[in-house]
Amino acid sequence: MPDRKLLIIESPAKARSLRTYLGDEYEIMASNGHVRDLPRRRLAVKEDGSFEPTYTVLPEARKIVARLKKKVRGFEKVYLAADPDREGEAICWHLSQLLGGESRTFKRLRFNAITRNAVIKSLKRPQGIDMNLVDSQQARRVMDRLVGYKISPYLWRTLGKGLSAGRVQTVALRVVKERDDEINAFQPHDYWLVHANFEVDGKKLRTVLRRRSGKRVDTEKGAPSSKTAAEKLVSEMRQLEWMVAKVERKTVTKNPGPPYITSTLQQAAASRLSMSPSRTMRVAQQLYEGVELGKGETSGLITYMRTDSVRMSPSAIEACRSYVRSAYGSDALYSRPRRYRSAKSAQDAHEAIRPTDVSKTPDSLGKHLSRDQLRLYEMVWRRFVATQMRDAGIRKTKVVIRGGKMETVCSGERLEQPGFARIDPKQLRVGNPLPEVEEGPAALVDTEVEKRTTRPPSRYTEAGLVTQMKKLGIGRPSTYVSIIDTLKRRKYVVLESRKLRATELGGTAVDLLVELFPDIFDPSFTASMEELLDDIAGGEIDYREALERLSSPLSSSLDIAMENIDEVRKRLIQETDERCPKCGSPLTIRWGKYGRFYACSAFPNCRYTRPTEMDSAGDIGDRECPECGGRLILRSGRYGPFLACENTPKCRHTESVPTGVGCPEPDCDGELVIRRTRKGRQFYSCNRYPDCRFAIWNPPVDRRCPRCGYPILEKRKRGIYCPNCKKKIESS
Repeated sequence: MPDRKLLIIESPAKARSLRTYLGDEYEIMASNGHVRDLPRRRLAVKEDGSFEPTYTVLPEARKIVARLKKKVRGFEKVYLAADPDREGEAICWHLSQLLGGESRTFKRLRFNAITRNAVIKSLKRPQGIDMNLVDSQQARRVMDRLVGYKISPYLWRTLGKGLSAGRVQTVALRVVKERDDEINAFQPHDYWLVHANFEVDGKKLRTVLRRRSGKRVDTEKGAPSSKTAAEKLVSEMRQLEWMVAKVERKTVTKNPGPPYITSTLQQAAASRLSMSPSRTMRVAQQLYEGVELGKGETSGLITYMRTDSVRMSPSAIEACRSYVRSAYGSDALYSRPRRYRSAKSAQDAHEAIRPTDVSKTPDSLGKHLSRDQLRLYEMVWRRFVATQMRDAGIRKTKVVIRGGKMETVCSGERLEQPGFARIDPKQLRVGNPLPEVEEGPAALVDTEVEKRTTRPPSRYTEAGLVTQMKKLGIGRPSTYVSIIDTLKRRKYVVLESRKLRATELGGTAVDLLVELFPDIFDPSFTASMEELLDDIAGGEIDYREALERLSSPLSSSLDIAMENIDEVRKRLIQETDERCPKCGSPLTIRWGKYGRFYACSAFPNCRYTRPTEMDSAGDIGDRECPECGGRLILRSGRYGPFLACENTPKCRHTESVPTGVGCPEPDCDGELVIRRTRKGRQFYSCNRYPDCRFAIWNPPVDRRCPRCGYPILEKRKRGIYCPNCKKKIESS
């Protein structure tokens, strides 16, 4: 079989796409991602200054590796075609180490888009494995392992087993927690704006009072702080004669935004399509790996989606300009090819995210794509096409009306030249137009005062956190989603109304880590580590030198932290006035893997514990275990609170936590209990399930609806509601 070649791709979906481009000369197999990694239960990094890692085949990859080893025996040449980034380069290197032989050669294929032309072009010019990229990935993995395996045990000894610290994960958590602290410390105050409605030449204008005696009175600091002060200004305004003193008209041009990169794609998908970053990247991966378009054609529709560069290839720009010229005419085309400059921190290894073939319009692909695929592709396609279209022109008008020492202002906008907004109108926001007026007398018709309250900064959405991480230089396009997923999985953050909030456990953990390891978990230090990884990839710095820069501050911080561990432990234990119901000893509040809990101070002689927060639980009273007759007590676990037999581990009986509210279903004598979905969302259902399937999302209230007589109500954020007639019964 000397003429046949084996091509190993990263995912089965990409393998299917490549099989449609290549003939029988190539055998195509998928590695299903990484096949080797550091072992999970030990450090596996030499601490002699070499930082040499020891790898092992992943348990889930053993069958695949065995299959590849068997298949590779018949091939002299093997092509490795994982993703064109550091992780992909490392996968190729690991495969070459596992599958290598004396007479076997390995060639690296890199293509930024999975299309026939890109794949064939890459096969004509195969390359070697870039060891600088491999070293960069290894350095990142070893950095993460050193921080995680050195610092996480400290958390186990202070807060609870099972907790983890991460080099970038903890810094991202710090960003979320610091925003929470800003919100909690925020002190709102009221201020009043004064609006004036004028009539000029029979046309109405609504203005805001901007200045009095040259001082601004339309800002948070300058506006009246009471309604009385605002009404005093109104009284003064009514005594004045008013004139339109100035009418400013100008046309401003707006440029189309650059094509998407990973962070901006996630941000736009979140705001426009209500898609989380993880969902966005999952759909983008599908579009990149290839979609069946009918008649045996499978093609990748967008370029590689993990990128921080806004660069576009000259051929892609020219294809885009040709499309604009044919679809919209030469007048719609920008005067010259438009290019964008990437940020200084960008790796610039890949192009921006763009369509692989601009002639494949969203309309032409509608029947081949899922709803999410089509919406995301359309967003990418429109953004890319807009880059080569004319600027938009907006006519701005500002009217200044003066009376005595007072000045009111109103502004308006009108779209004069749509330009790129013809193809991507969501990029452009245009205000309401003003009626055409000229300088001259103005009649004050009426006034009004508007109360406003200062607001704290909003919490980060998932996409907003990605944007902030990029701004701070922490993480990279390939790691944004996994970092946020880790924080959610560890219960360090939760999503509330699509916003991230640090949990009590997450907040306490990150405050402790930042206090004891200030250098390691400083955003600027983490950003400098990311820059070092870029330098390794560029061949500008040695792998060992980069690891040494991390190891030194890590070791010194650990020494100091271990000296103070007893003091930290004492500080985290909170005394209470309660007594243990089992032995009578004082109860203390301690920390564990799932947050705070009550524990008997006589531990280990007495092992009584119970959760601290049971707002949704009813009075459990003296409930007996149906299996052994022991008392049921409240405990807290991975999925929240539950009832367990006091004779654990001899008796393993558990129950859901009761709410004290009876099931409202007719002929059912069950009780509503707290349950969780597979994804961890809490809900309330009858304990007679599956015989009774009643369930609600919100906490039940043991009160009858005064409107329709329904047996229970439910507690929502804005008050008490009836789940039957949907009416609001009581405000919160």
